[in-house]
Amino acid sequence: MGHSRRVGVHRYSEGKTAVDSDSLASETLIHLYSNSDKIASLLGTPTDLDALFIGHALAEGYGEYSNAEISQKVSDTGSINLYINQKLTPKHSVDRIVTSSCGACNSDGLDELSDNLAPFSGTHGYFSHDLIHQQLVLMKQNQSGFSQTGGMHAAALWSPSAMLKHLSEDIGRHNAVDKSIGKALIEGDSFVEQYLLLSGRCGWDIVAKAARAGIGTIVCIGACSTLAADTARLLGMRIFSFMKPNSNVGIGLHMHHANNNT
Repeated sequence: MGHSRRVGVHRYSEGKTAVDSDSLASETLIHLYSNSDKIASLLGTPTDLDALFIGHALAEGYGEYSNAEISQKVSDTGSINLYINQKLTPKHSVDRIVTSSCGACNSDGLDELSDNLAPFSGTHGYFSHDLIHQQLVLMKQNQSGFSQTGGMHAAALWSPSAMLKHLSEDIGRHNAVDKSIGKALIEGDSFVEQYLLLSGRCGWDIVAKAARAGIGTIVCIGACSTLAADTARLLGMRIFSFMKPNSNVGIGLHMHHANNNT
């Protein structure tokens, strides 16, 4: 199973309709299990599944399981069951926040949402707009799934020493972030210098994932939400949004490290 699948379509162009095929982004129901306990059910692209589970475990607050073994089984209905050889305790449903693609829904309780998120403990380095924008361009140039389908989100990690690494794609932006975090864990990379790069917008839940991994800076092509901005300020993190060739919007602490275009 890969990023995409060819599907029959009726293509309309210049007033005419023709039977054709097109590459659509793969989307599959993925269940995460620890022993017989279901941890989560995700709708995602069935690639980098080991990294998805390991990254999800850290990004959602279960803990770091970089050396865990992940096994998988395809059910009779076509969904994918992933099993981790570690004991994870499922979150109680009362503690779960129903999220959309843009952040936490029906809640503006910043203190409540951020209660279990640790402040960023690293040091923010100098921010070079031109250099970071180049990394977003490079990320897009290597988004093979998006090139095939036009319908996939991407996330990657960047650091001054290692540059762009752990590029991941998924139909869901949260899954893409989990995969990038998981790849870094599997390779034993530290998050202290890492920037999280996003191909779209940034909501509160992405900030929470970054905070749990110990990432201090997020750079996104799109906008960020109010809760994302407020949480970044509270935790001493930075968000650079609307990243364009000659401008961006910087939110958070230590903005004096950014250039004059922020």
